[in-house]
Amino acid sequence: MSARMIETTVGRLEVRVEGAVSDRAAAVLWHSLFVDERTWDRVVPDLAQDRRLVIITGPGHGASGDPGRRYTLQDCANAAAAVLRASGISDPVDWVGNAWGGHVGIVLAGRRPELIRTLITAGTPVHPYPLPERLQTQLVLLPLYRVLGPVGLLTSAVVEALLSQSTRAHDKAATGLVRDCFTGADRTRMANAVVSISL
Repeated sequence: MSARMIETTVGRLEVRVEGAVSDRAAAVLWHSLFVDERTWDRVVPDLAQDRRLVIITGPGHGASGDPGRRYTLQDCANAAAAVLRASGISDPVDWVGNAWGGHVGIVLAGRRPELIRTLITAGTPVHPYPLPERLQTQLVLLPLYRVLGPVGLLTSAVVEALLSQSTRAHDKAATGLVRDCFTGADRTRMANAVVSISL
């Protein structure tokens, strides 16, 4: 495993590379909003057996930086293309994106189809975030987060949004990981990610 920071238009992104360099396509993994690259750890051992994995930590999450301004999914797709260039990957990749990562993959595939061999998205709705939920996030949840941080109510809401009821009941490690990612995030960078990506 090797990890490094790569400068992009959305800040310095932590990029972890795992697995064998082979004649098969590299796979890029980009996580969901509110969590970081650790959410891939359970599948990395299997996926890395026969391919190189490029695991990108999105801006404002984990050890990755933040551009200090609002950014778009197109900006994130441009950053992903920069990561591929900096990683010496010129062949099309297999993109695996969870929620936010799926949206980044869709935009990248639409704008730069030569970079994507296959595209897998999970939990990636293509319809707009409903107005009532946007307003609740913008007018209630985000101000609470900015003032109080990841208090229990907000952390529970994130866990419920990201994990099924069954997972919450039977997989304490997954629940703990989501809580740890969210509560350990830098508040300013996370708030900027929420506004930039969700609102």
